[in-house]
Amino acid sequence: MKSKISEQSTDSSGTGELRRLILYNSNHVWDDVIAQVSKATGYDPVHCEQIAMIAHTKGKAVVKSGGLDELEFIDHTLKEIDLVTSIE
Repeated sequence: MKSKISEQSTDSSGTGELRRLILYNSNHVWDDVIAQVSKATGYDPVHCEQIAMIAHTKGKAVVKSGGLDELEFIDHTLKEIDLVTSIE
């Protein structure tokens, strides 16, 4: 049986708080979203397309989980083209 990653995992700062960066569906050009997610995260285009598809079909998608500093950097890059995001 596969085990799930615990939400209690610690981030790289050692604060113990794992956060999630959420991308919401918006009216952007498909290729622009994929390119910006790739630029922000370094993910390959297929992974970025999967994130965009989930956001498009379900209204939101998790881009990445981790520490606040890392997520804020990615969030800032996504917002360069006014993508709608939040950190939870």
